[in-house]
Amino acid sequence: MRRSDKELPAAEAMEFLAEARDGVLSMVDPSGRPYAVPVNHAVVDDQIVIHCAPVGTKIDILQANPDVCYTAYRTIMIDPDSLNTLYVSAIAFGTAELVEDAATKRHLLESMTEHLAPGAAFTCSDDEVARTGVIRIRVDRITGKANRSR
Repeated sequence: MRRSDKELPAAEAMEFLAEARDGVLSMVDPSGRPYAVPVNHAVVDDQIVIHCAPVGTKIDILQANPDVCYTAYRTIMIDPDSLNTLYVSAIAFGTAELVEDAATKRHLLESMTEHLAPGAAFTCSDDEVARTGVIRIRVDRITGKANRSR
């Protein structure tokens, strides 16, 4: 990282990612073209979990190439005097898989619900869980960067 003074330790980057609720999932399609889509997420057992439709462009690309990059960031503020941006960000690199096991999907969706809407009841039926796509990203490497001072 060029600005090592702004680099976060991997554990702190993962902590930020676990606190965040949304980010951008980036992939490369079979023709080599990039594809990035904003999604919400939860981190469960140090893995990024995303829910989606069980079919579509995202699923097609992941089945062809499961290597992904996931980015989350938060702008804290822009200092009006210096125009310096205060921020924190994390970029995770890993392998995505479409979760098929019904019990695992239910557990991950329940965890996502608690993360995204604390205290909300998870009310999906078994049929609704079966019709929901769940992507789990096993993180191989994570980097983080922050500027928290003016």
